Amino acid sequence: MMDIETAKQVLSDNFNCKENTFTYIMYEMSRFPKEEFWQVYESIECLVKNKVFSRELAEQVTYCYERFLKEIIYHLDGDDTYVLDDFPENFNAYIERFDDIKLRFFRGIAELNDDSSFELERYK
Repeated sequence: MMDIETAKQVLSDNFNCKENTFTYIMYEMSRFPKEEFWQVYESIECLVKNKVFSRELAEQVTYCYERFLKEIIYHLDGDDTYVLDDFPENFNAYIERFDDIKLRFFRGIAELNDDSSFELERYK
């Protein structure tokens, strides 16, 4: 399990679009990085479990979520030439996962859904 300081660093790095992060790879490299998706997800999950919340973290979580959705929208826009390599066919399942953990973060709900309640299995 990820510790709180690592979780904060993952979000900060993604917020600042540092190289080899989820947001960087999607935005700068036009690729959907599954492993990095799970790093962001698990960082938010760690904060949720430990009931850690601040305005700064909320801004970072929101940015990661918005960047994620925007890149999917651009990919699916028939009038745009932007394409994400490695785009998952089950992208809706990724959205469902991110939606759930984001809502739990903002609502302060420490209880997490069992993984079996999601279509998308955790990255191995």
